[in-house]
Amino acid sequence: MVEVYDSIIWKSVWDVVPRPKDKLVVRSRWLYKGKQVADGSVERHKARFFARSFSQVERIDYDETFSPVVRYSSIRSMLALSTQMGWKIHQMDVKTMFLNGKIEKEVYIKQPEGFETFDRESHVCGLKRALYGLKQAPHAWYTRIDKYFTGLGFTKSEVDANLYHIIIEGKPLIIVLYVDDLILTGDD
Repeated sequence: MVEVYDSIIWKSVWDVVPRPKDKLVVRSRWLYKGKQVADGSVERHKARFFARSFSQVERIDYDETFSPVVRYSSIRSMLALSTQMGWKIHQMDVKTMFLNGKIEKEVYIKQPEGFETFDRESHVCGLKRALYGLKQAPHAWYTRIDKYFTGLGFTKSEVDANLYHIIIEGKPLIIVLYVDDLILTGDD
């Protein structure tokens, strides 16, 4: 069951294609890490697959890398307003955030160790989504989440590009985006 699930996830991230002659192939790597608890014992093991972007070339593999970062003053102001108004504050973390970003340029990576397609060893993976480590990954993620929020009717702050607000049935809802974390508050 796990193998079927894994292959479904990876098929949404890349396609295994013949290696193009005129394109660079970005190297990739697995990073293994043990998540420790306070007593030093390992709670769980984590693995992350990421691109080694030092081989990417600007204007060939990517155009834009910039992704705005929320101002700390916006976070503090939102928390102060929430406290003053008696609103609840919620925080959430977006898991695998970069996999949610769609990339515009053609980027190819070597087939990851453990996920090789054995009848196509000379093929590479043509990316459809961003991976950790790609230079354009933060920009791709921000572009996608920004379109999502504005599509729902949120207004972006003129002062801080990562602060969104909307009035629903006379009640405000405020969202602050901090990389892959969202802080939400508003009137119940």
